[in-house]
Parts: sequence; structure tokens; C-alpha cells
Amino acid sequence: MTKVKNAPAFYIFCMLVTYLFFFLLKAPTLANESIINALNICYTRVIPSLFPFMVLSEIIVSSNIAEDIGNIFGKAVSKILGIKKIASTAFILGCLFGFPLGTKTTVSLYEKGCVTKEETERLICFCSNTGPAFVLGLVGSVLNKQIAFCIYLSQVISAFLIGLALRKNEADIDIKQENTDRSFSILCVPQAITAAVFPILNICAFVCFFSCISASVENILTKLCLPESVQIFINGTLEIINGISRLQDCPVNAQSIFFAAFFVGWSGISVILQSINITSKHSLSCKKFVTSKLIQGVLCAFLTLFVCKILKIC
Repeated sequence: MTKVKNAPAFYIFCMLVTYLFFFLLKAPTLANESIINALNICYTRVIPSLFPFMVLSEIIVSSNIAEDIGNIFGKAVSKILGIKKIASTAFILGCLFGFPLGTKTTVSLYEKGCVTKEETERLICFCSNTGPAFVLGLVGSVLNKQIAFCIYLSQVISAFLIGLALRKNEADIDIKQENTDRSFSILCVPQAITAAVFPILNICAFVCFFSCISASVENILTKLCLPESVQIFINGTLEIINGISRLQDCPVNAQSIFFAAFFVGWSGISVILQSINITSKHSLSCKKFVTSKLIQGVLCAFLTLFVCKILKIC
């Protein structure tokens, strides 16, 4: 009989899967409603706010514009964070376009031999962020645009702080890259649209599945008579979109702002699993990544409250 590595975690996982299975059998209507609600969120918020930017990001990467971005802004970013100039592209794109592009770009650099395995594991800790389109679009519609901007700014600052904390003292040596074809083809547009379809469907699939998990967890929490704020926090910890959407009916105060900022910085177990899925084919360690995302969530929440207090928004 073979021993299972991390046996406690394995048995907890089996218990959760078993519970979810019986929840689907016992409360199929509630499960169906959670999926329908998730599909509505995907249709009205996720796809409109993310898909155009995902297509644009694919065009930027495929046409080598990303390298130009690295050349323009990379020198300053690389010096501050102690990373290679070309690696700064992953951080910049991660901040501009959000998940999963930061992680995806980092892994692409690793596949091309631009960064080492150790550098890749360090980069993903602060390159996977929530994009401005998502934050301003979703959080802005739930709270308001000013608060959403403060949350996005705080997230970028917290990512910088994590990058500084993980900074290496020794200077990185740039790897010489082969000359690439800089010719532009109009075919990159339909190719980018096709390439963006699977990631957006993948995100929607995660949103739907984790919405079902959230419904099953909420079923337990309701029976335990826990406060609504606890239910919202757990929902947002599991899946960012469902968590922020739950804040729609809450008053705009310090608590709702703290929750929204934490959800954005942490990005949710759903998004974290998407990033781990991208890195898994190269056996990259994600322990630092998960810990960094948790720290980033806390930093983003407190920084947002601080910025909002200074600007007298809340």
C-alpha cells in the first residue's frame, strides 16, 4: 500500500469533494442557481471587462511590442526590483492587463531561457495582479470609481513592496536573445482573438465552479448562523468576482472597502489555481507565490484604507 504525501491535506480534500458531491445531490436547485448567477456575472461583467484586453495583450505579445515596453520602462523597474530588464515586461503587463497574463508572460520567458527557474518562482510572486479594467469595471460598479482606483493603486504598490522584499542583492546578468522577426502581420489580430478565447472560457469555467463551491460553503455557514460579513469574506477568498459582487448590497464603508481591496490583492483561490495550472507543467514551486498573494491581499487592504483616509473618500 502506497503512502500519500501530505496525508492530512489529502483527506481534507477528499472530505470537501465528498461534501460537494452530496450537496449537488441534496440541493440541485441551489447549485443550479449558483451556476446561473455565475454565468450572468460572466456575461455582464467578466467577458466585457476582460476579453478585449486579453485580445490586446495577445497582440502585444505576438507582435513583440512587449519587448519594446521592456526596453522603455524595463531599466527603472529592473533596478528597483533586482530583476532582468526583459523580466520587467512580465511585471508591467501583469499590472496593465492583470491575471493570468503576468504569470503567463513569466512562464513564457522561462520557456525561452530568458530567466532561470529560481528567478521565475520569484517573479510570479509579484507579477500576477488584477488588471485596471477589472478593478475599475467591477469594483467601480459595486463601490465607486474613486475607491476602485485607490484599490488598484494600492495593489501595484503592494506588488512593488513584495518585489523589494524578494529582491536579490546581486545584479542579474542579461541573457543575449536571438534576433526575432519584427515584421508585422495583420494575421496577428485574428490569431490574438482565437488565442484569447480559451483563457476567457477558462476564467468563466473557474468562476462557475467556484460559485457552486461558494454556494455549498454558504449553505453550511447559514446553518451555523454566522454573520453575513463572514460569508462574504469566505466567498471573496474563494473567488474574487463572487465576493465583490456580494458587496453590491452592502453600505460603502471601511469594512466593504477593506474586503474589496483584500479580494483584489489576494485575487482568490480560483485565480491562484489558474496561475498554478500555468506553472505546473514546469514543476515550479508555488509556496512562495501563495504566501506572497496572501501578504499582498493584507497590504492592499490596509494601504487602500490609508489612501482613502488621506483623500477623504471614506
